[in-house]
Amino acid sequence: MSRFTESTGKYLMLIEEELEKSLGLVVHSPLRESIGYVFSMGGKRVRPLLTIFAAEAVGECSDDVLHAAAAIEILHNFTLVHDDIMDNADTRRGKATVHVTRGVNTAILVGDQMMALAYDLLEKCSGKHLRESLRIFNEGVKQVCDGQALDESLSKSDGSSMPNYVDMISKKTGALLMSSGKLGALLGGGTDEEIRLLGDFGLNIGIAFQILDDMLDLEGDSERFGKPRGLDIMEKKKNFMFLKAQQSLDAGGIAVINAAYRKMSVTENDVVAVRKVYRDGGILDAAKKEVSDYTSNALSSLSALRQSEGKDALVELANSLVRRKF
Repeated sequence: MSRFTESTGKYLMLIEEELEKSLGLVVHSPLRESIGYVFSMGGKRVRPLLTIFAAEAVGECSDDVLHAAAAIEILHNFTLVHDDIMDNADTRRGKATVHVTRGVNTAILVGDQMMALAYDLLEKCSGKHLRESLRIFNEGVKQVCDGQALDESLSKSDGSSMPNYVDMISKKTGALLMSSGKLGALLGGGTDEEIRLLGDFGLNIGIAFQILDDMLDLEGDSERFGKPRGLDIMEKKKNFMFLKAQQSLDAGGIAVINAAYRKMSVTENDVVAVRKVYRDGGILDAAKKEVSDYTSNALSSLSALRQSEGKDALVELANSLVRRKF
């Protein structure tokens, strides 16, 4: 077993324990069971791991770091509960979504309560760094909300562009990973420059992660990822592949894509046709290059940090995220 695998396993157990303990803060709430259900849906726990490894890259993991890591994970899951309502999604990670099992009104309240719970955990951090921790956390919350709003407008706009898309995923996906890196560095005792560098690392990994997600929508194993292949096309999302195709394909290729996006209901045959255009036109290869470039940018942010197990773990974490199987 590698050192990274061993430390990841250890910290995943601590994160789960911290999440379980957090339920004690809502023990008398009628929403407690539903929040526990959200936690039981699992996930990669990328954000809390990033928080912990960032702390270890500049210092050490402490109780404060674990509180912040769990707060970030609860915040992330809160956004997923509300995203599923907005997207009318029936499943998440192979389980029925909260609004399907409990109803929309309850799901909204579950998300709201989880936001408050995240702040409860963050407030457990020692006073020395509490004010700055709250500032970093709040900035992440605001950016995620802006990113979700931009995603909504992007999907409805005919004038969407690649800069619009990058701005959107920087906020919707990158912002929380940036906050994870910054919080870990702050609570681990890092300097202002180390906090900035680890925030940059998180942001670039977040962008790479989202572009790869766009690719996996078409190339991934639908059973493994818990959603039908080509869902973005069926939902007519203006993701990386769509926008790159509009920039670089010939009129014939663009016509195939636009014909599918204009349909009232997109069929599996439409998905197959668009996928072929993306493959033949080099769009998937372009997406792979973007993932590689943003990952390289993330790793370059670590070069100024001293050598440590935490730094090595961040490199491994970044590489594991972009090696997800197709």
